[in-house]
Amino acid sequence: MYEVFGNFDSAEELNARAAELMEAGDTDNIRTLAKENGIPEYFAERFLSGESKEFTDWMNAAVGKLDVEADHHEDKYVPAHPVADYLKSLCTEEPFARRVRRRTKNMEGCMEYIEKRTGELVRKGTNHVPDLTVFRWARNYFLEEGDGKC
Repeated sequence: MYEVFGNFDSAEELNARAAELMEAGDTDNIRTLAKENGIPEYFAERFLSGESKEFTDWMNAAVGKLDVEADHHEDKYVPAHPVADYLKSLCTEEPFARRVRRRTKNMEGCMEYIEKRTGELVRKGTNHVPDLTVFRWARNYFLEEGDGKC
């Protein structure tokens, strides 16, 4: 995950890197950049053909990050994909999508936070944590300031 280009902090950073690659004529790496960041191939092709001046937008940059990171997460107690799907639904709002794209926040940290909170409740005797509670924790994780730890 993020082996070639690293983790970008924003759609603007992704667009700048794609523009650099385009200027260098490096079309293969534009496709690699898209794949590594979960940007749909269609977006990369539109950018390469000149049909779109932008490689991605803030919403797709965030949704792509969630997809890539959920795919790489090893589920323990809570599956990552339903949490990521919920978070993707919140990415229609620009401020939230921009928070998701931040380098300091990621699905791994989010899932660790959820599993820690779930474990605390289980130790207190709770048999089931409602999905909406888990989703609220996930949303709050991405809205918290700081280094990715809530």
